[in-house]
Amino acid sequence: MAKISHFRKQKSFIYLCSHFGTEFLLFLILASAVATNLFLRTNSTRAQTLNRSLFFVYLKNNPERNQPLVDAYESVKQKPEKINLASLSVGQKEVLAATSSNIKSLSGLPGPLPTLAGSALLKPNPSTSGSALPKRDIEVYEVRGGDTVARIAAAYGVSQETILSENNLTTQALIKPGQELKILPMSGVSHKIQKGETLGGIAAKYNVDLETILEYNDIEIPEHILPGEVIIIPNGARVVPPSPQRQTYLASLSKNDFQKIDVPAGYVGGSDLIWPMPAARRLSQKFWSRHRALDIPCRDCAVNASASGIVELAGWQTGYGYTIVINHGQGLKTRYAHASKLLVAAGQSVSQGEQIMISGSTGRSTGPHLHFEIIKNGVLVDPLTLVR
Repeated sequence: MAKISHFRKQKSFIYLCSHFGTEFLLFLILASAVATNLFLRTNSTRAQTLNRSLFFVYLKNNPERNQPLVDAYESVKQKPEKINLASLSVGQKEVLAATSSNIKSLSGLPGPLPTLAGSALLKPNPSTSGSALPKRDIEVYEVRGGDTVARIAAAYGVSQETILSENNLTTQALIKPGQELKILPMSGVSHKIQKGETLGGIAAKYNVDLETILEYNDIEIPEHILPGEVIIIPNGARVVPPSPQRQTYLASLSKNDFQKIDVPAGYVGGSDLIWPMPAARRLSQKFWSRHRALDIPCRDCAVNASASGIVELAGWQTGYGYTIVINHGQGLKTRYAHASKLLVAAGQSVSQGEQIMISGSTGRSTGPHLHFEIIKNGVLVDPLTLVR
């Protein structure tokens, strides 16, 4: 009977274990999972917070490396209210450009700032230990979605022209995500020194004071520069060479290729002047203090002599292009300029109304027209007071 009783108790225990054992095991697994998730969540949040600005965590733990930036970090971190970008120092702006925690609180900035977390600030500017020197390095910025040149320029405190010029972009150029842009530390241009160049010549080229270049680039002796070195020209503007068409035009303005004769002092020609262009009488510009002539617009129109006389000058003259001067004697002369073709030569006598040229747009001209002058005793006078 004792054995049977023991057997019954053992069987009852086994029954209890089999009945509640599965539920107990599931409870242990669930409790373990909850505890593990809570642990991982706590540590993940801590790691995520630290990773938002690893660069500045390092600086804070090593203040002797860059005390100015650490101070700027502390001052920015203590501002929970809106941050006005215009009121911040250079160091504080660098902190904001390299942390993501303050981006949403910025005001007065047309777009997002670059961040270390987003790998946008690829080359942070190093500073000398214990000094507050301005940054002088050229940085590289990786364009992100929604960026514009204006936003990037505002974030870095430089002009749009600086970014466009440094990256060989036009004002119509588009920037794309992933594109890398060189950003100068201040508004201006960079210059790669060529063999034979001097800092004085470079300063004159960019119309910048030599001392400004020396101070900004920390150059003590101007002669101690080497070809291949890149320097920053503060507030300089890149010189854009003129196009081939522009070069040709500029060369033509200074060109002089004409024939001129001396008309006898006692020569007497016609003095009754007529309108020189029968096909047109409308004026595009009248006689005034800075334009002592009449401009009569007409393309490929006949131009006639206003009075009889001797052609004193014929050919290409600076500014006038193809031009003719007729001496009428007694101190009276007439000039006809910007012709496309001359029909008479110097020394030739012409009669009133005789065709002497075809109108055009040579020399310093904005369009086809006749430039008509009257010179009386060496003084330019209004042709409308003498011509009938």
